[in-house]
Amino acid sequence: MHKHICGGNKITKGWCVQMTMPSFLRFSGLCSIIAGILFLSMSVWSSISLEEIGSYADLIGMAFLLLGLVGIYLRQMNAVGVIGFLIFIFTFIGAVLWAGHSWVNAFVIPVLEEFSPQILNNPPEQIMTGVAISLYPFFIGIMLFGIVTAWKAILPRWGALLLAVVPILDFIPYGSYVSQPLAGIGFIWLGYSLWKGSYEEGKTSSS
Repeated sequence: MHKHICGGNKITKGWCVQMTMPSFLRFSGLCSIIAGILFLSMSVWSSISLEEIGSYADLIGMAFLLLGLVGIYLRQMNAVGVIGFLIFIFTFIGAVLWAGHSWVNAFVIPVLEEFSPQILNNPPEQIMTGVAISLYPFFIGIMLFGIVTAWKAILPRWGALLLAVVPILDFIPYGSYVSQPLAGIGFIWLGYSLWKGSYEEGKTSSS
């Protein structure tokens, strides 16, 4: 069913926009690609000591990722069932929480580094608890989301598997150096497949 965004009178007819599921999936795929590119760029900014720019890239990337996750889920929602829906909800909430953490990194941490560095050198327990609440739901959610996406293989399996291993790599010595780029590649891979997909109205959960 097509959703008309405008009326049918002569004045607005020429400007009428139709939003269909295929067009939203392509838009969501583009958002995932943008998020992946921004996540990839973070390793570049870090390598040239421009972490502040990297923090902005992370925040903007998380904003686009939220839109990308919706499309990735919708593309396979009939295949993944109730379990997939619950994993998506958990992942989405985790991504929202981590986006909040990214906002703090972009706008709060630089101020604290300048005016109250002692807080960062010895952070209160409440701050560390907040970081954990943001970190673990997102990491666990992305891992499960990658696994269920790879399992059903509606979207590229290897792209999904990259997302599944990224949270594990972050807890392995030196793994954090490759986890961010791999996450970027994974989201670009899935997003590109979503963006270039050939869809039929009402049949968006199968290739």
